[in-house]
Amino acid sequence: MFLDERSANLLKLLQHSPISKMKELEAQTGLTRRQIQYGLSKANDWLQFHGYQPIQYNREMGYSFSETIRDEELNVKLTKRNYIFSETDREKVFYLMILLSQEELSVYHFQTITGVSRNTVLKDLKRLKEKNRDISLKIQYSKQDGYVVIGESRTKRYIIERLVHDVLNSPNSDWIMECIWGNHEKQISSIRLQLERAERKLGITFTDERLHELSYLFLCTDQLIGKGEELQADQSWAPFVATEEYKLVEEMTRTNAFQSVWSETENLYAALHLLSMNRTKDISPLKDDEVIQHLLQEIVEEFERLAFVHLKDKEQLCQQLYVHFKPAYYRLRYGLPQMNPMTGRVQKVYPELHHLTKKSLWVLEKEVGCPVSEEEVAYFTIYFGGWLRRQGTTLDDRKRAIVVCPNGIGISNILIYTLRELFPDILFLDVLSVRNAAEYPLSYDLVFSTVHMRTKAALFVVPPILEMQDKHTLRQQVMQELYGYTTESVDVAALLKIISKYATIHEQDQLEKALKSNVYTHTPKITQFSLKEAEKPVLEELLNMQTIQLQQQVSDWKEAIQVAAKPLVDLGTVEERYVDAMIEAIETNGPYVVITPGVAIPHARPEQGVRSLSMSLLKLDEAVDFAPDKPVRLIIILAAVDNDSHLRALIQLTQLLNEPANIEEILSTSDKSVLMEYVHKYSKEEAE
Repeated sequence: MFLDERSANLLKLLQHSPISKMKELEAQTGLTRRQIQYGLSKANDWLQFHGYQPIQYNREMGYSFSETIRDEELNVKLTKRNYIFSETDREKVFYLMILLSQEELSVYHFQTITGVSRNTVLKDLKRLKEKNRDISLKIQYSKQDGYVVIGESRTKRYIIERLVHDVLNSPNSDWIMECIWGNHEKQISSIRLQLERAERKLGITFTDERLHELSYLFLCTDQLIGKGEELQADQSWAPFVATEEYKLVEEMTRTNAFQSVWSETENLYAALHLLSMNRTKDISPLKDDEVIQHLLQEIVEEFERLAFVHLKDKEQLCQQLYVHFKPAYYRLRYGLPQMNPMTGRVQKVYPELHHLTKKSLWVLEKEVGCPVSEEEVAYFTIYFGGWLRRQGTTLDDRKRAIVVCPNGIGISNILIYTLRELFPDILFLDVLSVRNAAEYPLSYDLVFSTVHMRTKAALFVVPPILEMQDKHTLRQQVMQELYGYTTESVDVAALLKIISKYATIHEQDQLEKALKSNVYTHTPKITQFSLKEAEKPVLEELLNMQTIQLQQQVSDWKEAIQVAAKPLVDLGTVEERYVDAMIEAIETNGPYVVITPGVAIPHARPEQGVRSLSMSLLKLDEAVDFAPDKPVRLIIILAAVDNDSHLRALIQLTQLLNEPANIEEILSTSDKSVLMEYVHKYSKEEAE
């Protein structure tokens, strides 16, 4: 009597977990109550047929065997006719068959192994062919050779590595493995014994999953060599000939565990996999590997800097990281794939930690010359997260912040470094441009920006370079926002008077300077900080050499707006749709934006695509008509983020334009610096 897969799995589960309740079985198997009851009924039939007592059920205890059954006695046999391969499973089976089989394969072979119709097989193969086009492999058929895969040998190995991983981690792995390697059980056992022997000699212990995977990869390599599919030589592998791993592989592949004759290239390929497989133990001292030791230290220091944490017992941490880092280094260096089933969960549960870990690995990317995959990043995230938990440090309870700075990289780096020093309890995630901030995927609580911008988070507008007074003011504002209170300011002059009563001051100027440096005197009165209460920028902070343009002519008023707004679109302070909104507003409401003869200030609503407060100016040599009686030569784009943050600059602009002589001289000049002189003059006058 045979059992179907579902019933057999339930039987095996109860054999190793003698007592299980229905909810536990549902959680472990993913089956419904009805499916479990049906499967257990069939399992009981099988047990009684073979002379065993059926599975017992007790409301309090759950399901259990009434007697002990050893593994060798419970030899469950499945029937293929009771198992229906899914489309995904069939693809894996067909692909591995074509890659590994030494006999000529026809549609009949695929039908026999999976029990599906000829049409289904042909549809599966067609789909598989289409998927292969992206990776430069071609599946083709001929009467002489049957189905074969044409392409570069390294690409085939890469595909086999991924397939082996997927199959071994599939819920239906037993069935697929039976189809592909059902006649190789003894060879697999022999290869595994050889690998365990290598573990002992190298002083390492692979994870159970990787040892299992490595056994099948070595078997696949032996099969490929047997059918003449040998690897092309790779000169970058040559140094591994001197390694202990290579010597052990060379010994291993000469034993009876392998049926083919392995070349030096194949032995090097296998040695590289020994070096690159994840392990739980590695007794080789970190100090003997200077390259990896240096990289690890740099990565750990970079993580500390980015997360603004102090990792305790760093030497011990590096030794633990070394166990994973060494194989990861070889995987990245030589382009070997790494699958990590936990990647998605790590990204979802620990997004900030994963993000900071990824950023800290730029050191490794620079060394190996390629990006670190998300799968590898997830492993490092787990290590750093575990170490933080061990020392009682968490990132979850810290406020998260981004820094928005349109200035160059140098200024941005100075700013975020200053902010990290000023607010060690805040987790700074990234320095972003305005455009990138609008599309940032991670959640955050605070924004420190050098420009006014639209955001739902608490916004703090800061200068690119913070002076002592700026730091103090900002610290007060942040404290008010986060904790609802601020520290009282200290009167340094009064403090000096008190000190002079009880001590002799030898260098009063130096002492006063030192006290001011430490207590940040002259604290303004701080209220709940928000965008409306932030200091409004002056005109010259918005209009500058980058946002001013001089041009001879344009075809029409629409093009005038598009050209005038281009600097803001390029800077990312407005989206393209804001330009469309300005044009649409004029089409709907008429040329209301022409505020004085020859001057127009197009604008639209903030929610129509404004990312941060900004202005731009276009001066034309030839006027463009916004209406039959409204020629314009000066177009000033206004992008406001709210109702009042732009008012200071707008008042200054209005004062400038109220003088006809100013407009006349601006229109007659061909020098941007002349425009900037006016901008600077009216910014300064209003400020005074």
